[in-house]
Amino acid sequence: MNEIIIGVVILIILIAVFLSGRKQRLARADSDLTAQRTEKESWEKESVISYQQVQQLREGLHKLIEERLADRPEDKERLVKIIDDWADLKVQSFHERRSWIRRPDQTQQE
Repeated sequence: MNEIIIGVVILIILIAVFLSGRKQRLARADSDLTAQRTEKESWEKESVISYQQVQQLREGLHKLIEERLADRPEDKERLVKIIDDWADLKVQSFHERRSWIRRPDQTQQE
């Protein structure tokens, strides 16, 4: 009789350990899935443009600044610097996101 009680207690302990481990794995899987969905949604909201599009937009903005701010050289320099920094960041994010393809700036230089 004692062996049966000990066997039942051990069986209950094993079932409890198995179920608690399963709950932890399920919770971890759910949190991983939520994190992946959040990251995917953030990528979808991001504006991604190609290297050529960035360069065209940069040139257009530089021309616009030249036309509109010819009499204010300090403001013109600041805006040009801001636009160049923005363009560099856009190109860098394009390369990081599309690192598996050829780099567009290298293909144009060749």
